[in-house]
Amino acid sequence: MNTPENKETGKVFQKNRIETLTDGVFAIAMTLLVTGLNIPELNGSIISGSVDSILIKLFPDFIHYIIAFVLLAGFWWSNHLRSQHIHSMDRTMSFLTITTLLFVGLIPFSTNLAGDVPLNPHETIIFEINLLVIGLLSVFQWNHLANDTTCLNPNTDRKALLQNRDEALIFPVLSSIAILLAVIFIPWGIIIYLAAPLYFVLAWLKETKSHEIKKKKGSQNRLIFFNNIRAPFIRTPYHTCFRAKVLRSPSTCTRIH
Repeated sequence: MNTPENKETGKVFQKNRIETLTDGVFAIAMTLLVTGLNIPELNGSIISGSVDSILIKLFPDFIHYIIAFVLLAGFWWSNHLRSQHIHSMDRTMSFLTITTLLFVGLIPFSTNLAGDVPLNPHETIIFEINLLVIGLLSVFQWNHLANDTTCLNPNTDRKALLQNRDEALIFPVLSSIAILLAVIFIPWGIIIYLAAPLYFVLAWLKETKSHEIKKKKGSQNRLIFFNNIRAPFIRTPYHTCFRAKVLRSPSTCTRIH
């Protein structure tokens, strides 16, 4: 099948087509996660008892639901950040995105499977491998975007692009640790994924603090600049002394005082 494509740039179509598809798949996958929260049954009938006992039996499913939902939200956010750097899609980026959505659609199944046998780490490996593949595909997309500029927005911030790519490594790293814990038969190793939102919160706080420091330095530089302009026209001792300090001539201040 022949696809209309720009021979010079390798572009296939505008990014809004793939963004719409991606948002739809993520929304459906995140919604279907709740279907794994089934009321326990025994011999084909609903287990009788208090609400507390039912919730206790559903506790593993709740934990897996929360972890899967948070991770899908993280993958979606990473995709959102990546789309801000993209002008249009080429064949490689389109293939990587579609393949990622294939494994995103499997998350409700692998989450339900892991929730059914929470104390058997070997059974949860399917869920963890599912997340590992999605994380690796996300990193591959970032690498392709960083190395091949045909898809890039002309106004993109390359420093921010590389920072976002490095942050995306947290997903395959945590998945690898979770798989290792499952191999050595450590139950509830899946809890390690809760480090992902903590990592992004710390990164956000660090970035916010960095912006505040830059903003403060910018304000101080502007103040010094305007005082340097005003100083020659104001002959008060204070302004003359301030100008002398800026020019690193403290002797002027000594003579004035």
